Amino acid sequence: MLDLYNNNYDTKVLLEHIYAINLLDILKTQTIDATFASRYILNKNFQLTKEEEEITPELVLFYQPHISKDELYNKFYTHEVFDSSFIDFETFSKRN
Repeated sequence: MLDLYNNNYDTKVLLEHIYAINLLDILKTQTIDATFASRYILNKNFQLTKEEEEITPELVLFYQPHISKDELYNKFYTHEVFDSSFIDFETFSKRN
């Protein structure tokens, strides 16, 4: 399991463990970009808990102050359809 509160991880590592770690913990402890925030943190397909479902763009901006409101909203509303084929929950669950 990743130790988000004591280590920083790159996007690749976070994505490899996306189903095992709380999105709010990622938001609070890691430095992410607007693309990651819009594709994963704000994506209902990855919000597995009630706490995660309550994550808003405003909360992303609070915990990631380096992301501008315009950049986040632009990524959220205009990003290309993301390819989730490399993030397969069934495969993930079998290896963990």
